[in-house]
Amino acid sequence: MSFLPINATLKADAALVALFNVNERVFEDVAPHGTPAPYIVWQTISGQANNHLDAPANFDDVQFQIMVYATHVHRAYEIREAVRQALEDRVWVLNPQINNYEKDTKLYARGFDANWILAR
Repeated sequence: MSFLPINATLKADAALVALFNVNERVFEDVAPHGTPAPYIVWQTISGQANNHLDAPANFDDVQFQIMVYATHVHRAYEIREAVRQALEDRVWVLNPQINNYEKDTKLYARGFDANWILAR
């Protein structure tokens, strides 16, 4: 599987950078304990090589999930929408409305699933 350029893509989006501290608050797989909200966590869910009968795969189709965690629900929605806009011209959003409230941390979680087709 190829590495997803999510961090680089989010850091390059001026609208998201103006809204949110992308350089310090975007994490792959898990945020460090004690990270102040809001923050973003993304992870690969699954993937598949686009194989051919006559040649090796030249693309990987990678499904991933992004979740925004915030203390206020409006802020979680706002950041999720900005993240979606930053990525949407490169990915296919599959499930645009993942919503959760985490009782233990008292954080609102808003996210989406998407696929990214990456050239090898």
